[in-house]
Amino acid sequence: MYPKIDKKVYERNLEDYREMAWGDARCNWCMNQWGWNVKSSKYSEICPEFRYTRNFGYSAMGKFHIIRALLEGDFDATDSEELLKICYTCTSCGACEMNCLRLNEKEPLKAAEALKAYLVEKGLAPMPAHKELLKSIKNYDNPWLQPRNKRRDWTKDLDLPDFNKEKCEYLFFAGCTPAFDPLLQHEIINTVKIFKKAGVSIGILGDKEICCGSPAIRIGDRATFFDLVKRNIETFKQAGVKKIITHCAGCHHTLKYDFPEVPDMPAIDYEVVHVTQVLEKLVADGTIKFTKKVPMTVTWHDPCHIGRHCGIYEEPRNILKAIPGLRLIEMERIKDQGWCCGAGAGVRTAFPEHSFRIAEERIEEAKATGAEAIATCCPYCEQSLSDPIKRNHEKIKLYDLTDLMLMAM
Repeated sequence: MYPKIDKKVYERNLEDYREMAWGDARCNWCMNQWGWNVKSSKYSEICPEFRYTRNFGYSAMGKFHIIRALLEGDFDATDSEELLKICYTCTSCGACEMNCLRLNEKEPLKAAEALKAYLVEKGLAPMPAHKELLKSIKNYDNPWLQPRNKRRDWTKDLDLPDFNKEKCEYLFFAGCTPAFDPLLQHEIINTVKIFKKAGVSIGILGDKEICCGSPAIRIGDRATFFDLVKRNIETFKQAGVKKIITHCAGCHHTLKYDFPEVPDMPAIDYEVVHVTQVLEKLVADGTIKFTKKVPMTVTWHDPCHIGRHCGIYEEPRNILKAIPGLRLIEMERIKDQGWCCGAGAGVRTAFPEHSFRIAEERIEEAKATGAEAIATCCPYCEQSLSDPIKRNHEKIKLYDLTDLMLMAM
């Protein structure tokens, strides 16, 4: 057993992971699906980096050895031309950490993210494409070079209360990506429509909403992230927010679990819930009624940031099972052994072809079930999984959970 690191996650440095790095067991569970979950050799692997490089340096095990070598002075971070690629083709899916905690009580994902932070502090990182994201966050409070006054455009036909002016039970934190991408706005528009039908009191911050900071911290830019955390917490306090609903999986993980790990931040006195958690209760108590059949066979893709990172697995599945006529059929890699969509931690931005291959494999796995459609609940997953569907002219459909709910309502 390794001594617990008595520090918040985002005040740790490489030295804090010395014992874990030295004690790496080379067991390979960071690369493979947990033994008793495996159904076939084709879908037995769980680390997208190792899957497509066949280079142990890209695995969690490899990163532990890189950390050990840096700490012991065996090599310098500038000695390897491939070090940045090794660090930044990781999607932060957390599969390695799920299995390593289970077997060895180590935290390879947190160590890998500390390694990114080390490279950023040294001025060696991030990747050029990531620098553009960070520059946009600093200039526009979102990673997509969009003006602040466009953030609430998606609400123009929804008559949504401004939380700063009208107190509601929940603040709906829309997130940058679905708010600014017209192809993804249906996710949050659907969510609002369903809550209105169910009588749930929600409001938004509109153009006062800023990035949650998920892209910055996954890239390793702690300074930018800390600033966003402080500003967000201050905004929530000023508005009197007590409950927050998120749709974006990345926003949910960040607001609920990353914010409290930042040192010297104001106290957090609000609750964060994911849309699937609220919707499941509304379906279960009969507030939301499904009156139309949806004759379709669907498979569920677990977004890493609400699945492995937050333990939200059954809520969306229970909603799908409640839809009349809909049949849920599972892929081989699901829940805490799920396969990533390939978009996370800026991989889709900096390494689009690597991201595409990861998503393409997920589409193949979904097709192997015989399902007509994939359902998920994450804007990044929808973006990434739609890439191979479009490029390869696949017949399989892709839906957000709320799309299917509205079909049945």
